[in-house]
Amino acid sequence: MALFVYKAQSTRENTIVEDTIQAASKVEAANTLKANGYQVLSIHSLESPHGMFGGSISSSEKAAFCRFVSTMLHSGMSIPETVDIIREESKNKAMQRVLADISFQTQRGKSLSSVLANYKQDFDPIFLTMVKVGEESGTLEKSFQYLAKQLAASHELTQKVKGSLMYPAVIVVAMFGNGLIMMLFVLPKISGAFLRLDVPLPVYTKVLLTVGDYIGKNVPLVLFSVFGVIGVLFVLFLLRPVRRFLLKVVTKMPGIRGVVRQIDIARFSRTLSTLLANGVPIVEALDVSADSLTDPYLKAEAKTFSAGVSKGESLSDILMKHRKEFPAVMIQTIRAGEKSGSLEQVLGEMAEFYESEVDYSLKRMTGLLEPVLMLLIGAVVGIMVIIMIAPIYSIIGGLQQTIKS
Repeated sequence: MALFVYKAQSTRENTIVEDTIQAASKVEAANTLKANGYQVLSIHSLESPHGMFGGSISSSEKAAFCRFVSTMLHSGMSIPETVDIIREESKNKAMQRVLADISFQTQRGKSLSSVLANYKQDFDPIFLTMVKVGEESGTLEKSFQYLAKQLAASHELTQKVKGSLMYPAVIVVAMFGNGLIMMLFVLPKISGAFLRLDVPLPVYTKVLLTVGDYIGKNVPLVLFSVFGVIGVLFVLFLLRPVRRFLLKVVTKMPGIRGVVRQIDIARFSRTLSTLLANGVPIVEALDVSADSLTDPYLKAEAKTFSAGVSKGESLSDILMKHRKEFPAVMIQTIRAGEKSGSLEQVLGEMAEFYESEVDYSLKRMTGLLEPVLMLLIGAVVGIMVIIMIAPIYSIIGGLQQTIKS
């Protein structure tokens, strides 16, 4: 059964109605509406689009959604009323589709968590677990409040990482664009002029000029090839196995590995803190928190924590067995939180500490990258100048030899 949103006119009351309806097809939905006394004005499917460009819901949009739901639930509104208001304001098609489904299903008695479970590509296990626990414990408003804070912190951390990578990315793109312009417009003109001169040239100069002349005569083919390769690389990057492989390679690089580890610890601490504060049992909270880790090895290790806790071990004792992955200061702080009965508070403070450490590490890395990139730019520009000037010197030398002979 698919979900359709429709706009129709009631033949009995002569009013315009906008709502959702569930049916096997658009034709069946339209027939059902006509049978109920409606003249259909428009109707379209709200099923999730397929393919890699189907759209998604960003963490900032989910954070805003959680804040709004928490506020409206506190004011006494129901879930269907709340999501209908958000759907009217939302500009994201994916979010509109999810909200329409929530409104339709919850009005018919389904729980919010069961509806959201159908959209696991947009809502992770942490989100689903907290919503389910909030429903079961009657603290759904509080659950959404915690989720809003957790998503906002996660979004801020992601933006810091993206902001730090922006400068190197701009430099690399500028270098590529400069090289492409030189290759397509400067080198072919030099090649066409110099190859017509009947003078002896070194082998590397002949090869360079021949390549330049070929590019000048086949600019559309060269452009198609360059952008074709870029397109293939982009499509490959969208594949999950390729991204996992690249992530594994990048996270092993010196300097980056430490920052990635700090990001993982910050996410693990904040997720576990949020779940525990919301009343999720620690065994379940540890399993869900392990999913927030990006390092495959670290995630596999974290998946074993819940088994140890269920056997009666403390979290700090379990982390002591993994001292190479988790810093001593984190283990000692968690031990103190366990003794004082404030584990979720301690974990929240630990998350804030490591988020600030990530910010500092990223700024330091960016500061180190700037001189390296400047040297790289200088080297690339120097190579381009040599490529352009070397043929001129070779040709001048060849002309001199011709004149002397």
